[in-house]
Amino acid sequence: MTRFAPRPTRLRRVALAVALCAVVLALLVPAAPVAAATDRLPDLRVAPITDLRLAASNGRRLLRFTGLMWNNGTGAMETRANRASSTTSAWKVDQIVYQTGGTYRRIRTTASMQYAGDGHDHWHVGRMLTYHLWGSTGTLRSSKVGFCFFDTNLMSPSLPGSPSVGVYKESMCGRRTSTSTRNGISVGWGDKYPANFAFQWIDVTGLPAGTYTLRSAVDLYKSFLERYETNNCAWARIRIPASGSAVTVLARGQTCINDWSTSSFADDIAWARTAKVSTGCDADMFCTNNPVTRGLSATFVARAFALPPATSDYFTDDGTSPYQADINRLAEAGASPRCAAGKFCPDKPMTRSLIAYVLDKLLDLPEATQDYFDDDAGSGIEPAINRLAEAGIATGCGVRRYCPTGSVTRGQLMRLLHRSVAPAP
Repeated sequence: MTRFAPRPTRLRRVALAVALCAVVLALLVPAAPVAAATDRLPDLRVAPITDLRLAASNGRRLLRFTGLMWNNGTGAMETRANRASSTTSAWKVDQIVYQTGGTYRRIRTTASMQYAGDGHDHWHVGRMLTYHLWGSTGTLRSSKVGFCFFDTNLMSPSLPGSPSVGVYKESMCGRRTSTSTRNGISVGWGDKYPANFAFQWIDVTGLPAGTYTLRSAVDLYKSFLERYETNNCAWARIRIPASGSAVTVLARGQTCINDWSTSSFADDIAWARTAKVSTGCDADMFCTNNPVTRGLSATFVARAFALPPATSDYFTDDGTSPYQADINRLAEAGASPRCAAGKFCPDKPMTRSLIAYVLDKLLDLPEATQDYFDDDAGSGIEPAINRLAEAGIATGCGVRRYCPTGSVTRGQLMRLLHRSVAPAP
């Protein structure tokens, strides 16, 4: 006997039709796109410099201070470093960028790693915090070059995503034989370096009493991806006494000021940076008032005048100098002063009379119509000094004084070169 399936009721037929329509509509209407994961970037900042004091140590005078970097971003600042084995220091340092949705991505960075060697017994990320001190006598840099950073101080607990307990620990920085490390600062947290820590100082031995600027900067070399890149500094204008330990703070700020952009040589240094004569002594620092050596001067002059490569080696005392090729360029152009037979003395300071000799040889200036200075009389360089003065290239150090034996600073040399190769209209 054949058994037939029961016919669907009207209600069941309507339900089936509605279901089929829903399927058709689902196929026709595109699904809402899944939101792409976005980066939760850190925002590295530095707190005001505190606990400034002077301390004596083994015949040296040290400016000590407390520094602190912290994270004001939407995501953690984290690095993970790895190396193939504990017998090599060839580290690869990645930044971990956390994203919405719980994912993260790795970015290979230019950061380096150094073993502390200061009693901390762990690996440091190189130059995470950088300190500079400058004034009329030049620019100095801190001795501390590496940082094992982790959560030490809760700075801004109200920031979204800021944990109430620190996530990153000192133990993550690894030991001497480690093949991996993990450094980090959580959102709203900071890492403090007290004034009594090893190398948390700048050596100011012999520095004259006066007013100076001390600047702290985090990620100065732009090794890491951040939410903002222009708020990484703090500075203090301070007065250093001739004796004693007290340091007076005259002013404070949070901008990334430097040692050249407000100096009288700012235009000349800006030209030098653009013309690739010199980009400075450190990231965004120029060491404007630092004396320049004969060897480094040769490099600056060779670049400014675009001197061709030399065909001979002219001196016997520059074989290990990084400036040897430029010293030879200067010599081949007939503008390289000797300090003795067959010697250039690349590490000695460049003097005002010697730079006058060099520039005069390269410029082939006409004879001067008058004598501009009284303190260069009888000098074999006097005619060259007068020619440079009449051309508007060289100026004196006082009323009718040229100070021929005085040292040339980096800022002064940039002005002389600027006026020599790009004179004002």
